[in-house]
Amino acid sequence: MEFLQTVSRVRLEEDGLQIVHRLDGRYGAMDPEELAGVVGKLAGTMDVAAVDYVLGFPEGGSIPAFAFAQLVGRPLILSTRLAFTLPGVAAIAFVEPHTSIGKTHYVHGLSRGHRVVIVEDEVTTGRTLLAAIRALRAAGVEVAQAGALLAVDDPRMWRAMEEEKVSLHVVYRLPCGFAVRPDTPPADASSSRPR
Repeated sequence: MEFLQTVSRVRLEEDGLQIVHRLDGRYGAMDPEELAGVVGKLAGTMDVAAVDYVLGFPEGGSIPAFAFAQLVGRPLILSTRLAFTLPGVAAIAFVEPHTSIGKTHYVHGLSRGHRVVIVEDEVTTGRTLLAAIRALRAAGVEVAQAGALLAVDDPRMWRAMEEEKVSLHVVYRLPCGFAVRPDTPPADASSSRPR
């Protein structure tokens, strides 16, 4: 519980509120051993036997995804916001709807039949995670579960994950009112579908 008492929010100029915690090195020094311990707890709740790759999203999800991949012995793939073409490799694209720093993510190196687990630093509304899962599945990539160090405990987000048939594993749950963007509703079956 001590960790949850250190979580706070800061206002960003364009993106509303941002969750700030000590497992994210963007907001100050991060203790790699503490991160490894939390990632170990997360990995202990997940079945990675049928996983080929770990997928992470910048900015905040890159380091937890790396630590998770290292712990479970799976290759890591990171999305990028840079649009480029690799010879013979089709990118899978999805939109992060609530950011101002490049909404489209591109995932290279995955193809039909690959099995991935997505690891995030935090899940607030679930919209980014659901957009990624839908794009990956449309490309034939299997996604049955995702993990996050922390998540806002909003029943609407959990219901959306259940409707999408993805198991979300979380180490720390923040109170429902701890939303990053209070003006943006959490994911649900209607609001999170790509248009």
